[in-house]
Amino acid sequence: MTMKFRLSLPFLFYIAITAMVFSSCSDDDNNGENKYADWKNRNDAYFLSVLNEAHRQIELAKQEYPLEWEEHCDWRTYQSYSLAQGSTSNSAEDSICVKILRKGLGSGVPLSTDSVRVFYAGRLMPTDDFPDGEMFDHSGQSNDLSVIFDHSISRPSSFLVSSCNRGFATALQHMHIGDLWQIYIPAKLGYGNQLQGSVPAGSTLVFNVELVQYARAGNKLPVWN
Repeated sequence: MTMKFRLSLPFLFYIAITAMVFSSCSDDDNNGENKYADWKNRNDAYFLSVLNEAHRQIELAKQEYPLEWEEHCDWRTYQSYSLAQGSTSNSAEDSICVKILRKGLGSGVPLSTDSVRVFYAGRLMPTDDFPDGEMFDHSGQSNDLSVIFDHSISRPSSFLVSSCNRGFATALQHMHIGDLWQIYIPAKLGYGNQLQGSVPAGSTLVFNVELVQYARAGNKLPVWN
């Protein structure tokens, strides 16, 4: 004998609601995946575009101001400090790009063995959801850029240069006290192809950094008010 089941209206309503919930979760998951779709290739292309723009601006300044181009150009590129002395690597992955936002008045620069005190904010490459890049780390308590670098409100962070990723450490060794830079770091000199906290593998890192103090190995940083 064949048995027939009659589904009640409340039960049908429950099935419909459950289906909608699972569908919504699935859509959210897909959006989360799409956010980082082809992430490494997109980041490599982004960094290369910044590097090409830096080279273009530097070349224009050198053509117009051969001996004083640095006074007329806010862009710099630096090879990783971890490369062998005298290396002439042309790989984009072995260099960082810097845009100088403000020049400081300090005369010296930190060494890899020094400790530093900085205000900083780290972001990912720009995306549709985050046109200025999603912030993943910063000094102080606020994630508001205008507050992070306000000396009267926020406190800087201190650490050893050698404790930083190679790109960040490379930049620090070219900075003078008072310099405020925007630093572009390719994945190879950042966190590579490893997930680092909320930073996806293969990410270009964009840091705004202000160097306020540094101390040679064996010495303590000056007290911060």
